[in-house]
Amino acid sequence: MSDTQDFATFPVVATQVKLGGWSRQGGGSVSLCPRPHQELQAFLSLLEHSFLQEFLSRDPCFQISDKYLLAMVLVYFRRANLKLSEYTHSNLFLALFLANDMEEDLEDPKCVIFLWALGKDWRRQVADFLHQRDKLWARMGFRAMVSRQCCEEVMAKEPSHWAWTRERRPHHGGAQRGCPKARVPLPGGPGLSPPHCSLCGLLPAHGLCSHQPRPLPVLSKCPSPNPECHCPPSQACLSVAEDPLVGGFLIILPPQLQLEPGTYTLHILPKPPPCPRC
Repeated sequence: MSDTQDFATFPVVATQVKLGGWSRQGGGSVSLCPRPHQELQAFLSLLEHSFLQEFLSRDPCFQISDKYLLAMVLVYFRRANLKLSEYTHSNLFLALFLANDMEEDLEDPKCVIFLWALGKDWRRQVADFLHQRDKLWARMGFRAMVSRQCCEEVMAKEPSHWAWTRERRPHHGGAQRGCPKARVPLPGGPGLSPPHCSLCGLLPAHGLCSHQPRPLPVLSKCPSPNPECHCPPSQACLSVAEDPLVGGFLIILPPQLQLEPGTYTLHILPKPPPCPRC
């Protein structure tokens, strides 16, 4: 595990559920009949819990909780025939850890799940957590492989849900053997701010080298009577970079600009004239 985070300093997280004999305190149970639609709604409701919202927010690059890994969690719940009362934080963390075991090459990021599932005293409970993961796996009939098509069928049932917008960027995807060339921060633990990723926040113009991105200004009206004059805000710009994996280019939006999922048309305008100094 990476030494960049002092895991022992994190506060105890009081979330608890049962699987087999392992239990932790908390909520997240839903009393509905175990039908596929109700299972999906129970799962999506679980994701809305403030504790899991905080957990997901600490993984801004979607290294351990992208849309496919989340869809795999619901598939695992169904394969294990969990009751809706078992759609809980702890079971989600067990299933999410197993999904990472199956799909991810890097070991360090998923270990952050220990902090959220087990709290400050996580080191003493890791062995039991892994035992409970194996019990869940056995309850699934050891069927942990999930196809992309299966995940997409799950997402198609509620295609507009925000969980399915957690799409990992190309520079965080693909097979990764050994240590990555660029240092990627781990997802954050409880009580920490979301980590800043230099790859997502400042993508280079050519591959993963150190070139600076090429900005495209987001135009805002200048406080000037001249209607032709526009000034880009100091931080409001789009960064454009070539995609080293699939070709084409990527556009990184500034943090101030939030868009709803959908299709947008990009118009590249000529460089505006400079604003006169007041």
